[in-house]
Amino acid sequence: LGQIGTTYCDRCARGGPALRQDPFLSPWMGVEGDQRMKLVPYMWINYSRFDGGRSRRINLNPQLDYKLSSRFNTGLSLDWTRNRNDSQFYDRFTDSLSGAQHFTFAHLEQTTVGLTWRLDYTFTPTTSLQLYAQPFIAKGTYSRVRELSSTPRARAYDARFQNYADTAVSNNPGGFNVKQFNSNAVFRWEYRPGSTLFVVWSQGRGSFAGTEGQRNYGGDIKDLFSLPAQNTFLVKL
Repeated sequence: LGQIGTTYCDRCARGGPALRQDPFLSPWMGVEGDQRMKLVPYMWINYSRFDGGRSRRINLNPQLDYKLSSRFNTGLSLDWTRNRNDSQFYDRFTDSLSGAQHFTFAHLEQTTVGLTWRLDYTFTPTTSLQLYAQPFIAKGTYSRVRELSSTPRARAYDARFQNYADTAVSNNPGGFNVKQFNSNAVFRWEYRPGSTLFVVWSQGRGSFAGTEGQRNYGGDIKDLFSLPAQNTFLVKL
């Protein structure tokens, strides 16, 4: 439980006036399996409620680790977040005539999904291989664009904002669709005590669109792996 009493955020407006904050509630819970077993499950849950109940966020993070031996272990985890933020900073606009600054905020509905896989294998005490891969998708839509009013420190939530007059922005605030895939493979060989050779291959794919789009997550994953890949190969001695 935080932001009790009268508190202000001097960063929320990205250089604009300080904005009063409401108290928040953010409980979390975690469960871990027996570390002595080969299969070790984990489950983490985070929940937040703020802006007087207008904003809420829930995050689920299940994970399963498999330890086949002291040499080999692997793990798979899912990270899912549903975010409803009624006071998401949107953008800063400058009036072309008066030069006045408009600090805008919007209501954001966002869902983020990430899947992470790791594998570690030790051939010998001086030689090992590590693999990592993560597809990641974040989708969101903005609505109800407002700007800071002349009383951003007001006690009443709605008194901190006012309608933003530029309908070109407020009528079509847009959103985003971010897709990324990152992976790498690292081979390590300590050929002499204190001297190590690393051979690394990494691959990245990604795209950004200014709208959430109509594709479901299956379609977004399919689109992600059809994007051009950027491959990097390096050797470090």
